[in-house]
Amino acid sequence: MHELSVAAYMLERVEQHAIRVDASKITAINLVVGERACIVDDALRFSFELLAEGSVAEGATINFRWTPMRFQCETCDRAFTPVEGDFRCPDCQTIGQVTDDGSDLVIESLEISQ
Repeated sequence: MHELSVAAYMLERVEQHAIRVDASKITAINLVVGERACIVDDALRFSFELLAEGSVAEGATINFRWTPMRFQCETCDRAFTPVEGDFRCPDCQTIGQVTDDGSDLVIESLEISQ
């Protein structure tokens, strides 16, 4: 369960940001998570809740925006998302080139109180 280490890093980063902007409370953390980032949302929420107790981020909501893998076909120039592990272009059947591997985990934004 690597969500605990992800939650610890996330808490450290949001606390640092709260200090920089003089926030008294972090109310929400908005994440962008790739479908292949191997994150279980409930496990990350649970881990974060445990670690954030007594901190400026205690009680913060964690919102997820999931992003898929993306490919680009070099033959017909179509951008596409693979379906069930099929990396061929739906138009011409050429195997596409990865443009986004779906492994991102980014803190997109925070909602804070002053």
